[in-house]
Amino acid sequence: MARSGGELGKRVGVALIGIPVAVGLVYTGGYWLAGFLALMASLAAWEFASMYRGSGVPAAPRAAAVLALAYVLLTAALSAEAFSVWAALVTLVVAATLAIAAAAEARPGLGVMVSLFGAAYTGGLLAFAVRLRAEGGDAPGLAGAAVVMLPVAITWLGDTAAYSVGKAVGRHKMAPVISPKKTWEGAIAGFVAALGAAPLYVALTRSLVPWTISAGELLGLGAVLAVAGQAGDLFESRFKRECGVKDSSGLLPGHGGMLDRLDSLLFVFPVAYAYLRIVGV
Repeated sequence: MARSGGELGKRVGVALIGIPVAVGLVYTGGYWLAGFLALMASLAAWEFASMYRGSGVPAAPRAAAVLALAYVLLTAALSAEAFSVWAALVTLVVAATLAIAAAAEARPGLGVMVSLFGAAYTGGLLAFAVRLRAEGGDAPGLAGAAVVMLPVAITWLGDTAAYSVGKAVGRHKMAPVISPKKTWEGAIAGFVAALGAAPLYVALTRSLVPWTISAGELLGLGAVLAVAGQAGDLFESRFKRECGVKDSSGLLPGHGGMLDRLDSLLFVFPVAYAYLRIVGV
């Protein structure tokens, strides 16, 4: 019991520090937010490559971290067209350097691919949060913050419902090999909660953002983000299972690693961005 209370205290302590910082940077936007996201992506990429390095794959955590950082910062600095050019060049330089510098017995092909994938998985996907923030305007303010927090709120409410219901009444395992604690009962509860969270959030923030998205489109957004969030969670769990670890790292006391905190959002941000680009904000 004491140990459980200690873990809860750690989780609360990290949240009390992290949430105000994140909210402030989301409000500010611009390079402040991009720098914060780049740091998170860099740490997550480091963890991903380190997991595989610990399992015997010659991955390069430092190279993965630098590349993930570059993806987010380039997104903030460049147009989408210019980003594709510079991201390709930076990736090529990192890949060539890793392959040429690797020892002959180090299986450089495998190490390079894992490192590059880790960077794209973390930095490449988290960079969509920068694009999403810009949909509400580049200047500091509540409008841009409200837009980028829409998928975060939907995902958080869905995850909370899934965890609570799954723990209380969950009986049917959803993915026993990958994530034994996940149940279909919890997944359904999370899906329903996400459906309700989207219109509720928009109703509460209508004074901040001139939303044009319809009620039907909001239900569609809640549905696709519920699926994306669950998929992102299972996606990361599959890699951890392969590497034989419970958490991506012990970076955040009581929470695991940075990748553990971002797993759902890494899928949610690009899906939300694509959806809102199609139907409008």
